Amino acid sequence: MADALVSVAADAILKKVASLAANEIALVLGYKAKLHTLEQSLKMIRAKLQDAENEKAQKHGVMEWLKQLKDVVGEADDVLDEVDYDMLRREVKNRDRVHRKVPSLPSMKKLSFRREIGQKIKNINEKLSQINKLANELTLKDEQPGPVVPDRPYPQTVPSLEKFKIVGREEDEEHIIHLLTESRKEEMLTIVPIVGMGGMGKTTLAKSVYNNPKIQQHFDVEAWVCVSVKVDIKTLLAKIYEILAGHAPKSVEMGNLISALEEKLGSKRYLLVLDDVWDEERSHWEEFKSHMMMIKSETGSGVLVTTRKLDIGTKAMKINSCLLKSLSDDHCWYIFKERAFLVGQSWQPKLEEIGRDIVKKCRGLPLLVKVIGGVLQNYSDPEKWLAIKNSDIWDLEDERERVQKSLELSIDNLPRLSISKQCFAYCSIFEKDTLMEREELIQLWMALGLVEADDTGSNEMEDVGNDIFQILVSNSLFQDVIRDEYGHITHCSMHGLLHDLSLSLFSKQEGLSVGCAVNDDISRVDKVKQLKHLAVYNKHNEVIEFEAKVSMFIEWDMVGRTLHTLFVKELNMMEFSFQRLKCIRILKLQGNTIWELDDSIGGLVHLRYLDLSKTMIHVLPESIGKLYHLQTLRLRSFVFKQFPEAMRNLISLRYFVCDVDIPTNILGQLISLRKLPTFTVLKSKGHGIEALRYLNNLSGKLRIFDLENVGSKEDSVKAELSGKRKLYDIEFSWSGNGGANRNDKEVLEGLQPPRDVKMLRINKFSSYHFPNWVTKMAINIDGKWTPLDKLVSITLYGCSSCLSLPTLEHLPHLRELVLMEMDNLTCLRSSDVTGSMKPLSPRLRSLRLIRMEKLEKWIDGETNSSKMISPVLESLEIESCPRIIQLDECHPHPLVSLRICDCTGLEYIKSIQGLTSLVFLEISYCESLSEITNFPNQCHSLKTLQIKYCYGLRSLPCEMFDCFALLNELILGPFSKELHSFPSLQGIEKLSNHLHSLELWGCDHWELMPEEIQHLKSLTRLCVDSFGIKELPIWLTKMSSIREMCFTVCKGLNKEKVKWRAPCEADFVSLNHSRVYINKAVLRHVRGVHR
Repeated sequence: MADALVSVAADAILKKVASLAANEIALVLGYKAKLHTLEQSLKMIRAKLQDAENEKAQKHGVMEWLKQLKDVVGEADDVLDEVDYDMLRREVKNRDRVHRKVPSLPSMKKLSFRREIGQKIKNINEKLSQINKLANELTLKDEQPGPVVPDRPYPQTVPSLEKFKIVGREEDEEHIIHLLTESRKEEMLTIVPIVGMGGMGKTTLAKSVYNNPKIQQHFDVEAWVCVSVKVDIKTLLAKIYEILAGHAPKSVEMGNLISALEEKLGSKRYLLVLDDVWDEERSHWEEFKSHMMMIKSETGSGVLVTTRKLDIGTKAMKINSCLLKSLSDDHCWYIFKERAFLVGQSWQPKLEEIGRDIVKKCRGLPLLVKVIGGVLQNYSDPEKWLAIKNSDIWDLEDERERVQKSLELSIDNLPRLSISKQCFAYCSIFEKDTLMEREELIQLWMALGLVEADDTGSNEMEDVGNDIFQILVSNSLFQDVIRDEYGHITHCSMHGLLHDLSLSLFSKQEGLSVGCAVNDDISRVDKVKQLKHLAVYNKHNEVIEFEAKVSMFIEWDMVGRTLHTLFVKELNMMEFSFQRLKCIRILKLQGNTIWELDDSIGGLVHLRYLDLSKTMIHVLPESIGKLYHLQTLRLRSFVFKQFPEAMRNLISLRYFVCDVDIPTNILGQLISLRKLPTFTVLKSKGHGIEALRYLNNLSGKLRIFDLENVGSKEDSVKAELSGKRKLYDIEFSWSGNGGANRNDKEVLEGLQPPRDVKMLRINKFSSYHFPNWVTKMAINIDGKWTPLDKLVSITLYGCSSCLSLPTLEHLPHLRELVLMEMDNLTCLRSSDVTGSMKPLSPRLRSLRLIRMEKLEKWIDGETNSSKMISPVLESLEIESCPRIIQLDECHPHPLVSLRICDCTGLEYIKSIQGLTSLVFLEISYCESLSEITNFPNQCHSLKTLQIKYCYGLRSLPCEMFDCFALLNELILGPFSKELHSFPSLQGIEKLSNHLHSLELWGCDHWELMPEEIQHLKSLTRLCVDSFGIKELPIWLTKMSSIREMCFTVCKGLNKEKVKWRAPCEADFVSLNHSRVYINKAVLRHVRGVHR
């Protein structure tokens, strides 16, 4: 790995030195000639690196040459960083001088600094000359490295890896669920270990069990605890409490811990999953169980343990343990092909033959199959597949070594290998089982220079970082990905074995990550020469002693002066000095008890990433303004209050994460900023919207609030919003009610968005008409109107005076339209479109109409039909629109979801006959609705039907159950209070084979449940609310399919009545949200029912 590291570092430095040399300030400062010499020296050596990488195993002395080069390259990186820092400082001073009109004269200190830098560059040039001489002695040849082009590009989007179903473990899953819910249900606590070697799928199986509906119904409380290291019982109980409560316990004294856990688990049936456990001693588990038994919980609680330890715990645990065996070749092939072959593409028969041979060599280890399959999806050349198949590593006898080497082989075949491998290795800086944030991870890679902008300038550091992240995800090196509402991955984690591998690679190249640091770890790190990366995590109770050792160790000169990364988490670092951290790039002090940041922070000239979240810092020192290289500052803290004026000097700051808005006068100077979630306009000078003018690197989302404080169109134009081309989601907001002096139309006219904007929101706009660019949904560029044809979503909220909509017909990608509180709108048309019978928008998929006071029609003169909105509309939501009287969906239309709620004027739904593709239908709180007619003849797609709180309805359509024969979920009632009982459900037995969930809402004077529901043989969930039932019917005990049964606000019932009429098979029964525990064996005995 070291050789790849040198290559990447040398390339990065060549880019940096060329960039610095080209800067005019370099000439002014006297650096240009020296930098040019350095560039030539590096180019000569870089040409020999390819040969060195090829010959290192054959030629004696090449490895030592690479090591020497690595040291000098690192030294050169630091020196060039200092040069760049000096140039950035000059840039800031020049900006201030122009602003303040004060002449700037060179000081002796600055001149001395530049002479010192010049001497350092000269020394490096001399060292590189010696290294080049040695390369010639080793007969290393010049060779220009060509670009590495993979056989086929890795996919930009990947299958939802988190949704790959569990394969080959179905019987194990059922066995574990049975042990936890049936076999030992009369015991107070059952512990079930899942045992297997690393990569066998223990955690995956545990997650499948944990999320199984049977488990969710059986247990009141579930918690997942990642253990990963050996811990004492007190620490383990404290961690369990922290997971349950969301914060650490106030006291770790055993009695207090038990009391705290009692508050969370008392009188409840719970399931704890302890993942990756390493303690196997019988005494440990006996002590753990005895303490958990002190908690007065319900019988049938369980603990699921995943472990590599075969001989774990007590005799009962060994009896209950589930030993995972290797998967069959067929199961492994299924996993492999899901990853190795892109969806929808055929593959060569030769590749399948080789792939099946590789699968056999994996010997049933699912993690290995996933990773190798993921890597091979990047190659269609059989030679690459054969190289992996024919590797000697498969012949290794030691199983652990074979698995480790197999994973290394996969890593060595990643696309963009040198960068991907380094970025993967750096992930070991996190604790095992850490949920890593995608944005943070990329920012860390950027801070270390692992990812850089490409030579063409078309891709920035972030773009390259996202590419590398995608490579690691698509190659199964990251798992458990979490996605946002748009499907973008936000978080991920690493498998324990892969974390071990990344730590091994990282330690080999240049550093060490220390997890769960205790005395032995600190002494071990003490012996590492030139330590570059250090993470300290305390998981033990000797906090004060540990803190003292950590502080002393970090401030020791031999350590501090070489560190590039320092993570310290949740320690007391009140008097921490930064003077020793001369080379630090990343400083993460999240969660530490720091009240004040030492002024020495300003001396960290290389610092690019600083995380002070969850500390006790109220204000930053002025010296923070000297961090000219700082790219990321995270300051999530409920106590932070004040920013220093000097923050305006952070001209490299790209990401700022804080719960407090940065003052506008400072914000406007942060010209490198990439993310600005919100911007609030103030009236005071220097705090207006013009502060956005120079922030042309902004990307993603931008919310602009309090636009009523913008004086005129001339002021809003100064924001130069249309030039911020990477913004894709923009929101314009005014606050309060529009006054007579508001000039919203003129202000919004000056805020034309960039042409590629995808999401647009306008809130509380008070004028009668939108400005031209909104009405046309096009921006004026040099006198020519250019449509905003990338728009996907538009939201207009609280624009209560507007009389018409923008024109939407020409927006080919518009998928979502939300209209809320547009009180003057009577129909869905633009002022530019009159008399047209065309649909509102040709590609619209979702329309939400909420609190529209005067809306009556979709189009004047036409019935309210979905075909007039969009021919491809899939979702229609109409809420609180009191003037809509009638709906008519008689025409065929592909609508999938229809929700009509709180439309108090709606008198009848003439027809829904054309909606044969409906999956979801809700009609609720429509008090005037008296009739629903003309259901579709057949609508086998409908899965959920809700008709509730429609007090004008006296009966249900008789054909309803004929039309929706494949219904899964049904919610009905309450209806007219003049009725003496629930309306007839005659015909509901036609849903017998498909209906799984039924909710009935009644009235206090309805004393009977509808008898027709007893024929629903597939019903698993029954909820009854607000009935006047005094006794439950005897036929309810015979509904053996029911697993969940709930009664709410049924005043005539008590727990005893519910318990004795509940089906024996029910797993969860409740009354008024309080669980009713039933003894199935007793019920069967009383009823004479045998299993």
